[in-house]
Amino acid sequence: MWSMIKGEFRHIIHNRLLLLSVTVICFIPFLYSIFFLKSVWDPYGSTRNLPVAVVNKDIPVEYQGRKMDVGKQTVNELKKNHQLKWEFVSAKEAKYGMSHRKYYAVVTIPKDFSENATTVLQKHPKTMKLHYQTNGSLNYIGQVIAQTGMTRLNEKIRAQVTNAYATVMFKQLHVVGKGMNKAADGAQQIGTGMVTLSDGVNRYVAGVSQVNNGVQTLRVSVAPLASGAQQLATGSQTLANGIMQYTGGVSLLGNGVGQLMANSGALNSGANQLSSGLSTLMANSGALNSGASQLNAGLGTLDSRSGELQSGANQLASGSQALANGTNSLASGTSALANGSKDLNARITNMIPTLQNSMTAMSGDVQQNATALRNSLTPLAGTSSSLNELASQLGGISSQLGKLQQAAQSGSTQTTSSSNSNSNIDAAKNALSGIDTSKLDDASKAKLAEAENALNSANNNSTTTTNNGNKELAGQIGQLKGAVDQLQAAVSKSAATAGQNTQQVMTAAQGLENSLNSLQGNSNAAISNISGQLTSATQRLADGANTVNAGATTLNNGANALATGAQTAQAGIGAYTAGVRSAASGANQLASGIGQYTAGVAQAGAGAGQLASGIGQYTAGVGQLGNGIAQLNANSGALNSGAAQLAGALGQLNGQVPALVAGVNQLAAGTQQLQDNSPALISGIARLNAGASQLATSLAGGAKQINGIKTSPRTAKMFAEPTALKHTDYSYVPNYGHALAPYVLSLAIYVGALVFNFVYPIRRVAEFGKAPIAWWASKVTVGSLVVTAMAIAEDAIMMACGLTVIHPVAFFATTICFGLASMAIVMFLSMLFDNPGRFFAMVLLMLQLGGSGGTFPMEITMKFYNVIHWYLPMTYSILGLRDSISGGLGAHYTMFCNTVLIVIAIVFYALLLVGMIWLQHHHYAGRSELDNNQELLGPEGDYDGMHLQERRPNQGDNGEQ
Repeated sequence: MWSMIKGEFRHIIHNRLLLLSVTVICFIPFLYSIFFLKSVWDPYGSTRNLPVAVVNKDIPVEYQGRKMDVGKQTVNELKKNHQLKWEFVSAKEAKYGMSHRKYYAVVTIPKDFSENATTVLQKHPKTMKLHYQTNGSLNYIGQVIAQTGMTRLNEKIRAQVTNAYATVMFKQLHVVGKGMNKAADGAQQIGTGMVTLSDGVNRYVAGVSQVNNGVQTLRVSVAPLASGAQQLATGSQTLANGIMQYTGGVSLLGNGVGQLMANSGALNSGANQLSSGLSTLMANSGALNSGASQLNAGLGTLDSRSGELQSGANQLASGSQALANGTNSLASGTSALANGSKDLNARITNMIPTLQNSMTAMSGDVQQNATALRNSLTPLAGTSSSLNELASQLGGISSQLGKLQQAAQSGSTQTTSSSNSNSNIDAAKNALSGIDTSKLDDASKAKLAEAENALNSANNNSTTTTNNGNKELAGQIGQLKGAVDQLQAAVSKSAATAGQNTQQVMTAAQGLENSLNSLQGNSNAAISNISGQLTSATQRLADGANTVNAGATTLNNGANALATGAQTAQAGIGAYTAGVRSAASGANQLASGIGQYTAGVAQAGAGAGQLASGIGQYTAGVGQLGNGIAQLNANSGALNSGAAQLAGALGQLNGQVPALVAGVNQLAAGTQQLQDNSPALISGIARLNAGASQLATSLAGGAKQINGIKTSPRTAKMFAEPTALKHTDYSYVPNYGHALAPYVLSLAIYVGALVFNFVYPIRRVAEFGKAPIAWWASKVTVGSLVVTAMAIAEDAIMMACGLTVIHPVAFFATTICFGLASMAIVMFLSMLFDNPGRFFAMVLLMLQLGGSGGTFPMEITMKFYNVIHWYLPMTYSILGLRDSISGGLGAHYTMFCNTVLIVIAIVFYALLLVGMIWLQHHHYAGRSELDNNQELLGPEGDYDGMHLQERRPNQGDNGEQ
């Protein structure tokens, strides 16, 4: 066994390339670790070199009397912040830098940043949005660092804004305290005022009760108003009827007075007979006294009604004046109508030449369109002729096809028949080719194409046919002839239809042109006729307007005359009234005179002279009475009209009485509701009074509490930043390099073991004929020493390069244990399975990269890697190295991890022994897929041109027996 181990080392020493390879392999883990770890040794401590652009678009605003410029404050804070490399640029520069990979992020402070900060107390506050853009494709870790910086920046801005709000709120709090003192005083005044209000409400309630009582009385009193109004309307109608009777009596009285005046002469002549009739007069003096009394009473009644007559005369004067004003307006309107008709006549006269010019222009367009229509119809006639010519050509083709069919059926000599048929077919084809298809419809074109195809087929068949095929050729020609006949019939029909349609269109076009010419002539005549009619109509309209104007003038004159007559009637009624009073006075005098007359009858004889004088006076009084009666009779119509108007007005009053009664009822209901709600009003005033007292007390207490609050800038800062983080290290890891070192060191050791088993000839047998355990011992010894050297070199140099280790002994022990476990696994796979085993070792490396938990916590890793996590050797190496470097896991945990690694190494070294025994037993010892590499790395002078598997088992290192 020892000789085999010595031989293995002798091979290494004597082969300079192998010795150099083994030596370099020992430093591969260190080189792997140092280059990787130093590249990411402290990335989070160097974030001040990560460029981030800052664009400030914020516009300052005024808030609570102070200027708020959050954007500028943020920029000033960032200038003092060295967590990132803040570069303050314009929006254009930031966009250019992001697109040219200069910046990892761009922070934009929008223009409404400060404005939104002032909306916190508004109904709809707006969020202060700080925009930032990152480029994860440039570097994802850079994006994460930028996002972390933005989170801290956002927290800082929130603290600043909250501090500003708190400062303003504290100031307002003191203002509120002062205001609450004033409010408490005001509430006290409100309480005093509420007492006065309560007294006023009590008086108001009493007044409402009185008003309600009065309205209720009014409601009861209004009820008889309807019947009274009805009686008043009935009485007015009775009055109108009485006045009508009165006017009739006045007429009779006028007749009687006329007769009296006519008989005055007879009275004078009868004075001479007076003496003789005194006896008779004395006997009738009683009746005379009675008549005088009745006359006196009638004149008194007439005098009492003269006031109503005067009122009717006044209404007549007002109405006549309104009529005069209306006729003036009518006269002015008819004058305007006459002027408008003249203007209309002038406009119609000016418009007729324009209309005639338009008709002339339209006539020219009509002639031009008619000419174009005739020109467009000319090709239609040509199309009909072409279709007839085409039908004729198709008839010739059909006759030639008939000849071909007869020739095919006759069964004549093949050569002659073929020659004749070919000539006929060629003639038919030429005829078809000469047909112009541009004027055919789609169906005719299809049939023509079918005929050409059939001719081509017949021509081809005619050159190879035999006597037995004549019938078939005749059948084809018959089908072709039928198709041509159908095509000829269709073309003939199309030609006939086209000719007929063309003639119809030509006829219609000529009729249209004639109609248009007739329309032009008729339109000129119509324009002239319409012009005359319009001129005549407008002239008649002007004449009618003048006539109306004249009538309106006459009406106006009549209305003015009516107004004048009404005024005269008004004056006459005044005179009539005075005459009635005078007649009444004369009647009284007449009664007195008749009394005296009766009394002096006895003295009649002696006073005959006086009687004559009295009769003269009587005659004059009768004349005056006649004049008064005439005036009274003249005004009777106005008196009747006034009575009728009075009756109508009282009727309208009677119609409005129900609405008045309903309004009074509603008023009564409203006042009753006011009275019913008065107790609730009194109760509410009492509660309001109590609430005012409580409000005053509460406001005073609140003002005392608010004014007792003491604030300072530290209080505002407490509002803005109420919490602070206090960090305590359970275990201290200086930087990212120390955190990643366990993972990288373990990975480097495994890679070193993998490289060793690629480079070193592990299947080479140093001495043949030895036991398998000696072969196993030589390989295990070399591999273990090499991996131990790897671990020691890696750990020592990494510590010299700045890796701080808390437990150095455990650090070296864990690295060596993992190196032995890795060498055992890789050597077992490479020895037993050769190159496939090395591939499996690479796969195991890939699995350990993701499942060992070297970078991220396993709790956030995929489930598959969590399943295999505890079955991977690197898991225990990483855990042990973490505790060795920074602590925190416990010494017992490191011992547990090292124990697991030692067990793994022992198990796989044991499996390696079993595998090497199997290889030697099956004569695979010394045979490898890397044989050329094995020969190259053998002892110097050992290469003899033979592979190891070609040597005899008893052949020595130099190829000798």
